[in-house]
Amino acid sequence: MSSSFRRFRCLMFLLPVLATATTANGQTANTASSELPRFLVYFDEFSANLSDEARSVIADAARRAKETSAKGIVVQARASATGTAETNKYLAQTRSSIVTDQLEADGITRSMIRQEPIGQTGSSDPTVYNRRVDIILQR
Repeated sequence: MSSSFRRFRCLMFLLPVLATATTANGQTANTASSELPRFLVYFDEFSANLSDEARSVIADAARRAKETSAKGIVVQARASATGTAETNKYLAQTRSSIVTDQLEADGITRSMIRQEPIGQTGSSDPTVYNRRVDIILQR
């Protein structure tokens, strides 16, 4: 079997997996059996303000946590490396608190939520991928 054909078969196998890994609403599938999907909340650069879309994602996460009787929720906050490490750590903490407050407003008890402000991630690339909070539902 040629190497091109093997790569093609591998790609054909991976495409359906990758296609289901990301869905609309900023929700990403998680394959670990102990965890439910992640919900991704994106922010503007140097901002901790929730957009309408972000509020919708958080509300969806809260709804899903209630429906599935999630045992806990982890809120992991990140910031891109476009500012100083200290500023980005503070920004991640602020984003984590903002999302936690919104989850609470959407009916999740604060004792279910564990905040993990990660801080600066990635390079100086200001892309939205590094300016996010992951909401992870746990069984």
